[in-house]
Amino acid sequence: MTARQQNPYRPGFNQPPLVFAGRADVLDGAAEALDIAAYDGRTPRPLILLGPRGVGKTVTLGEIATLAAERHGWPTVHVEAKVLGPFLEDLEAGLVGAGRLLAGGDLDQRKSRLRVTGGKVEAKAFGVGGELQFDAERRDGAAPTLGGTLAETMQIAAGRSSGLVLTVDELQNAEPGDISLFFGVVQEHVPHGWPLVIALAALPTLRESRGRRRLPTYLERAEWHDLDTLPPNEAREALVGPAQQAGRPMTPGAADVLLDHAGGYPYAIQVAGHFAWRASHASRAIGVDHARAAVPKIEADLANLFRSRWDDASPREQEYLRAMAAVAGRGELPRGGLVAAELGEPVTSVSYLRARLLRKGTIYREAGGGLHFITPGMGAWIRALDQGD
Repeated sequence: MTARQQNPYRPGFNQPPLVFAGRADVLDGAAEALDIAAYDGRTPRPLILLGPRGVGKTVTLGEIATLAAERHGWPTVHVEAKVLGPFLEDLEAGLVGAGRLLAGGDLDQRKSRLRVTGGKVEAKAFGVGGELQFDAERRDGAAPTLGGTLAETMQIAAGRSSGLVLTVDELQNAEPGDISLFFGVVQEHVPHGWPLVIALAALPTLRESRGRRRLPTYLERAEWHDLDTLPPNEAREALVGPAQQAGRPMTPGAADVLLDHAGGYPYAIQVAGHFAWRASHASRAIGVDHARAAVPKIEADLANLFRSRWDDASPREQEYLRAMAAVAGRGELPRGGLVAAELGEPVTSVSYLRARLLRKGTIYREAGGGLHFITPGMGAWIRALDQGD
């Protein structure tokens, strides 16, 4: 009986890949920010990661937390902003928990990545995870007390020659007033030189906030990183690296087949590798035949993403998506004017549809105005869907 080899690909949500490729610039920026906070007595400007879903924003925030633990032994407070959720209250609960953790000093931080999320501390050391529950009461009137809580936590950190990392995911969901309030507090205390590193992740629609002046000046001057699909060399590294490390190397031909379907989309790369590994069970290498056998399952897996986004769109929004797919299918870059022309309507009559789809995260707009589907391959899927009808 052949001994089982663990599948090295991780296509689930917030699953760190075995080979973390293509995000060196972000980690370099985070490392520099940590050093500034730890050694220079200054609070560095925050990092903002923008990108569509599935490009690894959440995983990258986790890598920053790991970097802070490995280099400095610092814990991380992590908050995920939810639509109409208690953003400020969640922040305060996390800060209260971090303050207690730092004041207690009973956990070996230098061996663990400690992440405070609301009422619990998640600790990961040497691949083993655990949770410590605590009672971080949520005070009434969180907004007025948030500044005091942050100041108290940072004073505890500085007093113990430590620091703190704050990561916020899905920032585009937070209320503009909450964003302005909290980061206004942070901006006010920048002259104090707190050992505080902030990293934020959001969909590209956050750029729309910049245009509407919803973001405070402190975030306007952040270090912005656009996370998109991986360039070809790094996409190949992310695909073949895990198989190589797991002892079942992938042939160049097999990689070519899989990359034709995954492109540089990080989530799709993990899906492609996952099914190719499964198809190559009991083999010493992943070959072209295994890759081709995996293709139908890869397409079916990605179609689930396309279908969920399609079903979430209204009939009029689906018309807009069809028009985008048609323009892209002709080899043109979809822009508002071209999509409107495809629909046979003035731009002003359909701009609300574009705005809705941007807010939902179904599409995103690049800096030059071009429109793209959040999930690569969705345009081809829509065209095939219409042909099937």
